[in-house]
Amino acid sequence: MQFPSPGQQSKKSSTGSAIPLCDPHFHLWDLHNRPNPNLGDATGHLLPVYQAADYLRDMDELPEPLQLVSRVHVETIVGQMEGGEPLDTVDETRWVYSQLKPTEVQQPFGIVAYVHLARDAIERAKILEQHIEVSSGRLCGVRMILNHHPDNPDLTWPQVEHGAFLRSTLFREGIALLEDHNLSFDLSCNPHQIMDAVDVFREFPGVQVVVNHLGFLHDGENDAHENLWRRGMRALAALPNIHMKLSMLWFARDGFHQDADREAKVRSLVREVIDLFGCNRCMFASNYPVDKFNKISMGDLYSLFLAWSADFSDTQRADLFHNTAVRAYNLGEMSRKATGNNPL
Repeated sequence: MQFPSPGQQSKKSSTGSAIPLCDPHFHLWDLHNRPNPNLGDATGHLLPVYQAADYLRDMDELPEPLQLVSRVHVETIVGQMEGGEPLDTVDETRWVYSQLKPTEVQQPFGIVAYVHLARDAIERAKILEQHIEVSSGRLCGVRMILNHHPDNPDLTWPQVEHGAFLRSTLFREGIALLEDHNLSFDLSCNPHQIMDAVDVFREFPGVQVVVNHLGFLHDGENDAHENLWRRGMRALAALPNIHMKLSMLWFARDGFHQDADREAKVRSLVREVIDLFGCNRCMFASNYPVDKFNKISMGDLYSLFLAWSADFSDTQRADLFHNTAVRAYNLGEMSRKATGNNPL
C-alpha cells in the first residue's frame, strides 16, 4: 500500500505542500457491547462509545497543512491481574480490525495489542499468534502497561498488580518473543521504573521500543520526580532502538493548552526530549479520545505541535509527524505482508 505523496493531499499549506501525518496513538471502544471496567466509570459516563467514524470526524479538525495518511491503534485492555476482571484481548484486536479495515485504502493502519508478556510461555505465544491471525497481518506491536507505584495510586494503572515485571525473566522472554516476530513494544511505565526498562532493552537492540506519553512525567510531583524523569530520559536516549511519543502532555502539565505559562513549560519539555532523542526518534501523537476528556481539541493539539516545530526543517518535521512512527512500527513491511501491495 502506497502512502499518498504530499502533492496528492487535499490539505495544502500556503506553499502548496501538505505534511503527511501518521497518528501513532489512538483508541477505540464500545462499552455498550464490549464492557471494559479498566477504562473506569468516568469513561462509561462521558464517552461510552468511540468508534472509527468518531475518530475520523475528530481528525477532520486537523489544521492545515496536516493530512492524516495512516494510524496506529493502541490497546485499551490496560492490565490483566491474576484473579482480576477477565478481558478478551484478542477480541479487542478482532473488533479494531473490523472498525479500521473499511477505510484502509485512505489510511493504512497498524494495531498494537495487549499481551501479558510475563505469563506462561506457551499461553503467551498462543495469544500472540491469535492477535496476528485476527489482525490479518496488521499487528505491528504489543503494549503491556507497567505503570505501578507502591505509594501513589495516581501512578498505578488498573490491574497492574506490581512494579517488578521489568525485573522478571518471564518478561524478558516475552520481549524475545516479540523480537522473533519483528514486533515493537510500547513502553508504559513511571519515571522510577525507567532504569529497569533500560536494563531490559539494552539486551534487545533488535526490538523497536516506543516510550508512551513523554515518559509519564506527572504534574504536581516534587523536583525529585522531575529529576528522576530527566535521568531516565537521558538513559533511554542512549539506546538507539528507543523512540518517544510526544503525547498525553496534560499528564505533565494539566491545562497546558489553556495557560501560557504551562504551555511554555510543556513546550520546553518537548523540545528537551527532542534534543535528546532527535526528530528521527520522536513522534507526535493524538492520544484520542483520552485527550478529548481533558477538553483538548484535535485542532488545538496539532496546532501546538505545528507551532512548537515551526523552526525545524522539512525533514525534521516529516520525522515528527510521520516518518518516525512508520519506521518504529515497521508499517511499510507490515502493510506489504497484509495487502501484497507496495510498502508505505
